[in-house]
Amino acid sequence: MDRRTFLFIALSVFIVFAYQELVLKRMGPPPRPFPAASPGAAGGPAEGAGAVPTPAAGEQAGGATGATAQQVESPESGSGNEATPLEGRRITIDTDLYTAVLSTIGGRLERVALKRYRASIDPDSPPLELIVPGPDLELPMGLELSTGSATWSDRRVRYESSAVDTTVTGDEQTTVELRATANGAPVVKRLVFTGDRYPIDLTVEAPESASQLALVWSKGLIAHVVQARVFEGAAALVGTKLVQTDVKTLTTGPKTLDGDIVWSGYEDQYFLSAVAPEQSPSLTISQHDATIDTRILAPPHATSAPVKYTLYLGPKDLKVLAAADHEFIRAVNLGWFGAISLVLLKVLTASHRVTHNYGIDIIVLTLLTKVAFWPLSQRSYKSMREMQKLQPQLTKIREKFKDDPKQMNTEIMELYRRHKLNPLGGCLPMLLQIPVFFGLYQALANAIELRHAPFAFWVHDLSAPERLQVLGIGIPVLTILLGVSMFFQQRMTPQSGDPAQQKVMMFMPLVFTYMFIGFPAGLTLYWLTNNVLTIVQQYFVTRSVPT
Repeated sequence: MDRRTFLFIALSVFIVFAYQELVLKRMGPPPRPFPAASPGAAGGPAEGAGAVPTPAAGEQAGGATGATAQQVESPESGSGNEATPLEGRRITIDTDLYTAVLSTIGGRLERVALKRYRASIDPDSPPLELIVPGPDLELPMGLELSTGSATWSDRRVRYESSAVDTTVTGDEQTTVELRATANGAPVVKRLVFTGDRYPIDLTVEAPESASQLALVWSKGLIAHVVQARVFEGAAALVGTKLVQTDVKTLTTGPKTLDGDIVWSGYEDQYFLSAVAPEQSPSLTISQHDATIDTRILAPPHATSAPVKYTLYLGPKDLKVLAAADHEFIRAVNLGWFGAISLVLLKVLTASHRVTHNYGIDIIVLTLLTKVAFWPLSQRSYKSMREMQKLQPQLTKIREKFKDDPKQMNTEIMELYRRHKLNPLGGCLPMLLQIPVFFGLYQALANAIELRHAPFAFWVHDLSAPERLQVLGIGIPVLTILLGVSMFFQQRMTPQSGDPAQQKVMMFMPLVFTYMFIGFPAGLTLYWLTNNVLTIVQQYFVTRSVPT
């Protein structure tokens, strides 16, 4: 492979990484933990999240089922837009995987804390929160009903329920029923929680007089302050197409999607909070203040029967998403070479069962990939060495026939024929490896297994950029080693092409070093390992092919 071809491949890789860096970085990291809700956060009293008053007489003391009648807090308007503080209570459901808190004001999810994931790398940090409450932020699971020209929202409606704090484990289930009244008719939200599953079943019963029903799935953006490396924002699976909406695009106005809405919600690099309707013909995504709202419309006349939804608030773990059904697994976007990424992820997790260290697993995976392509790489490097031996003759031909391009090409092809060389012999084996390279990149970029996973020494989180602290300065040691290894690899690559191309290639190690400074340590470790193995392979090829 000549220097022109190598330059093309290197620049192609650069463009892909630049695309990931500049185009796909979105709103920010997963939501950070929040302090105990303030009195105005959800319209409730100053009690801590999960605190529930002692049930009044007539309420069930043991289960989370059953309900009593309730009225709309502001019956005069029914819109629920008044600013008067409302008092309510919170109902806590504790499962094996998460702790969920429901507020009776608006009948909304106020908190979902994932037990198996921490807010930061600190092992003593609180569980990761997927819902960000706040005085100016909407909570998910709102309800809007339309009757003629009037619209009823339950934003400031006080629901009533006999449910109390409940713990469910394994395959146990518990049901929480919330009741309110819309224009004299009952409105019911019924949620079913399972101890060992993330999905939550939601059933909505609305008055038959309502001409339209919409479930409002909201997301607060208060914690999105740092740029991320992958897409974060609103997403929806419409039919078979995954539609991702950057929050910045919503500043120009709402976005409407029509078709078979399989699910809709919000995603970041490692987590998903979404709702899958049993049936929905369209949805509208909009933004106001620091909240995104997705209004998922029910089919016409759906209020004549209960409307069912499946809620998912959990990790973008392939096994978990597959078990959750409703094609939530499509939220993990592995790109064009997703099938290859899935295979590599399976190898990564299989290796982890032996090593218990994802850094070592990345090295093992890189080594296995290198071994699998060893014959192709050998053929490529040998072809490059043979091409290098012909450079003096090629230079003479170009100088001799510089005024006759046609004759020059004829002479060059004749030279290749005499030496039984294919000018693409060094390039084609490399091209065959590109899908695997991109598949591995996507696998490591999206693997939730790497989140907060330590490697060794100063690398404590493979999903974050690595820094060795020296006198208060963070030094990207792996990234610097990557640049050095790329320099040596370049020096060992057979030199060909004109001097101008060679000078351009001299800057590639610097370009890649700069690019990788902000990349996750897992990706840097993979590239560094691949470079070292390539140097070793080139060394043996150099010894086996005489110059």
